[in-house]
Amino acid sequence: MNLISRLASVLLIIGVLASCALPGSIGPDTTTADELLKKLGKPTDTRPHPQGGELWEYAYGPEGTETWLFGVDSSRMVRSSTQILTLERLHQVVPGVTTEAQVRELLGKPRLITRFREETAWEWRVDLRPAKGIYVVRFGRNGLATGINVLEDASTDSDDKDSVH
Repeated sequence: MNLISRLASVLLIIGVLASCALPGSIGPDTTTADELLKKLGKPTDTRPHPQGGELWEYAYGPEGTETWLFGVDSSRMVRSSTQILTLERLHQVVPGVTTEAQVRELLGKPRLITRFREETAWEWRVDLRPAKGIYVVRFGRNGLATGINVLEDASTDSDDKDSVH
């Protein structure tokens, strides 16, 4: 392959990547719902927004570490854009207090749900900077969080240790 062919291939790849929309580039108050659908595709979930309109969720699991929530008003305009799978939100899950519904609202759709005899475990792949990890919330039969595990993601190189709360 000559230099011109290589350069053309690189420019083509850059052009394709540039045309892919990143959720963080979606501007509230400047993007319509139709533009959001065109840029990001169908949301992984939609639910009513407490202040009217809808919340559109884009979960980038099972291997992604982001879940974006967009507020779309009744005029079909994007009014808010939030990356909800953050350390701040992870710390809001409190065993014995937080319910399944509250965890779902806080963190979005889990990448995996595993049912055991006495409890259910939900997990997300998360960015723990500098490493990636697996965040697990365990629920009892009553729907309350019973515990939290933060595990090292075996698919990445990390010196972090597992922790259990």
